Amino acid sequence: MIRFTSTGDEWSTNWNDEFFIDTIEEHKNSDCKILVLEWQHWVPKLKSLRQNMIIRLVKKYDICFFLIREMAVPFGNDSSEMKKLLDELNNLNVFFITLSEDWKFHIDESKTFNIPWFVPNSIYFYISENTTIDFDYRPKDFTFNMLLGSSTSYRTLFFELLGNEQYIYSTYFGHKKFRLESSNHLEDDDILNNLSNQDISSEKLQTMEHVKRADDHFCISHIIPEKIYNNSHFDIVTESQALFNTLNFTTEKTGKPLSTGRFFIWYDSPHKVEYLRKFGFELQDYVLCDYDSIEDNVDRLALVLELIKEIGDNENYIKKIYKDTKDARIHNQEVFRELSRTSQSDISSWINGQINKAS
Repeated sequence: MIRFTSTGDEWSTNWNDEFFIDTIEEHKNSDCKILVLEWQHWVPKLKSLRQNMIIRLVKKYDICFFLIREMAVPFGNDSSEMKKLLDELNNLNVFFITLSEDWKFHIDESKTFNIPWFVPNSIYFYISENTTIDFDYRPKDFTFNMLLGSSTSYRTLFFELLGNEQYIYSTYFGHKKFRLESSNHLEDDDILNNLSNQDISSEKLQTMEHVKRADDHFCISHIIPEKIYNNSHFDIVTESQALFNTLNFTTEKTGKPLSTGRFFIWYDSPHKVEYLRKFGFELQDYVLCDYDSIEDNVDRLALVLELIKEIGDNENYIKKIYKDTKDARIHNQEVFRELSRTSQSDISSWINGQINKAS
């Protein structure tokens, strides 16, 4: 028996079926009683549902899988409540499938399948055949692209300090003022029309809206920007939760340059080199100063900005980056492809192993 649940009622999940649901449903005729809880549906209701209700429900089943498809703790919830719940769940036959990692909240690694968010979602990436993958230097119009989406305080600061630099192709369609100052001549027409015409007065920019490519539909955020990549050397990545120092949450913003073998500078929570190395990526050659290890948000931001300006439009420095990071970039593209290819079978094997042990 299998039960998918959010608040106690059955529900239909659309979370990457090919990575989870199909594997689980292979066991629908098993005597093993399987419970699947989707974290994002449960956590906002912890106060009203009470932990003991969740624990009682879990104990009715032989095995429980907790799906954490983004972050373990949505913002605004009581951290102490979450810690108590996790302590209880770690002592039960509960297994976790996570696309992020948060050092504040202990989840038993021996009971967890963890993989970066961008890996299972990479099946939704679109890259056109006209996108040039450059492992070696060739002249381009811009040193960097800086594509800022939804408005945040740190992205606003990035645009204020770098948006007018001629060596950076900059967009900030999620900001009411700066969307008017954004570059646009390298944008695809349908994407430009969508992003520039969204009403962002009451909500964030919706980059998960779909546009058509190659007889299919893809999220705007998952489309490799062909003309921008062909005309810029490197990426400036401002991740979604850069101010949460204990959180490892890497989205398509990080996945896109890895998938295309590009050098990029990131403003994210610290220690991404260490986190992504767990999965085979090697980013040490990308870190041209110590910004990734700086835990203070302001100091880390200052170092990132200083590095970007130091590189600037210095052709010799740009050529040096291409040369010094070439092996790492080729390696990371190969790791990305291998993880994308094998993650479905890996997670299926892991799930089946846990269920077979519980049967």
